[in-house]
Amino acid sequence: MRHSKDGVDMKRRSKLKRNILLSWEIYYSEAFQALSATEIRVFLRFLQKRSWVKTRGRKKNVVFDNTGLVFTYSEAMELGVKRSTFHKSIKKLVHVGFIDVEHQGGWVGRDYSRYSISERWRDYGTPAFREIIKKRVLWSGHDVRSWQEKKESKKGT
Repeated sequence: MRHSKDGVDMKRRSKLKRNILLSWEIYYSEAFQALSATEIRVFLRFLQKRSWVKTRGRKKNVVFDNTGLVFTYSEAMELGVKRSTFHKSIKKLVHVGFIDVEHQGGWVGRDYSRYSISERWRDYGTPAFREIIKKRVLWSGHDVRSWQEKKESKKGT
């Protein structure tokens, strides 16, 4: 059993007691069929993170709040998804239109990315599809490859 610094079982801490609602439209969509098993697990977790909100007006409906969803790398690791696989899963979910990035978190601590559930998946595979590519987290020149290239160029001089 893995324990965090405060001694709490990490698996228990990452369990959300919310049902996951997956519509038949999503299930049979071309976008959903393009996902791997891990990408489906990550998407289901996003669906599980949504909260219910009462709408205003005469008819008080209860709907999902699909915005402001935070899903961190450490949380993914607690669920058994490796960092690199989680990164690829997020990119794929953005690419096929299931999620959008509301706020791109940074590499400076506690600045988490926030996501929203998107409806772009409905047009996936059609000319009407609006493709969005997840942006890089690090600024240009601050990634590992850039540092390696700088190091190599210094050796050559």
